Amino acid sequence: MYLENFERARTAVATPVSGRRSLSGEFVFISQDDSVAFLAEACIDVLRSANRLTGQPAYDWVHIRGEAELSQACGPVCGPDQTLVLIGGTDAPWQPSADGLTTLRAAIRNAARVCVVGAAVFVPLAAGVLATKRLAVHPSFRPGVEEGAQGPEIVEGTTCHHKAMSSATGHVSAIRMMVDLVGVRDGEFTRVALARDLGLNEPQAECGSGEHWRYKRMAQGDEVICEALQIMRDHLEDTLTVGQIADILDVSPRKLERGFSEYLGQTPLKVYRDLRLERAHSLLAQTSLPVGEVSVACGFSNVTLMKKWFHRKYGQMPGEVRRHAFAGAGAGRAA
Repeated sequence: MYLENFERARTAVATPVSGRRSLSGEFVFISQDDSVAFLAEACIDVLRSANRLTGQPAYDWVHIRGEAELSQACGPVCGPDQTLVLIGGTDAPWQPSADGLTTLRAAIRNAARVCVVGAAVFVPLAAGVLATKRLAVHPSFRPGVEEGAQGPEIVEGTTCHHKAMSSATGHVSAIRMMVDLVGVRDGEFTRVALARDLGLNEPQAECGSGEHWRYKRMAQGDEVICEALQIMRDHLEDTLTVGQIADILDVSPRKLERGFSEYLGQTPLKVYRDLRLERAHSLLAQTSLPVGEVSVACGFSNVTLMKKWFHRKYGQMPGEVRRHAFAGAGAGRAA
């Protein structure tokens, strides 16, 4: 059912102008109250991860926490080029005040796409805008939705995408709903990569790092480039030359360089260095290895060279990343 819903969403928002509008990269999150604000932040983290994986600031967001903040909004809460995400809990229906409902009704009618999670399903229900939508509804809320709605069809899945509305039954399914939306907008490859990055799918041996996934996506399935990226990832410590990688692939170095330039817009050496620097960043942030050992583990001939390229890529020195990660007196000694 999950895959059926996803494919249905892809079909529903594929070609017409209204369909493209419903795939806005700008999101407005409104939480029922402070108790579910964490879930909105978890959904926002999906968008943040998508930006990181694709290497582009494709998604932006704002988060309004409860009716207190909603009442302070000046002008429309959600524009026609934005996706509205209403985050509700799973304990009690979301029953907005009269003023809150007026603001929310306008936002729902104005939004390019509306997403509801858990108890938030009662907001469009109260606003009278559900019509003939198909919805995924938390089991606790099904009797109330069936009793109070005329027309919506309740599906059995935990997520549903129908026309310009998406729905999720609860906390975990809300994150899957967000991954689906990113996938419909940026492609199945990105959806799978994002799901793996967030731990929604079981990791596989070739899942790779963020940089690895981003470059594979740019390679568009080109066999030589993808295999070269895997070879680089397997040899981060004992750095290979472009000629050695080309020999393994049984192609000329020139052909390899042309492929990287065409698909990735980078030289093989630059891509290789990016993969090694990302590994260095992870080791600095997640381990207490001295910077010198990190340098060796990532294939740099000396610490000075690693620091030079690290600063160019991240705008920070390795010691700064280490201190930020550990946030303690021992961090300075480890760096």
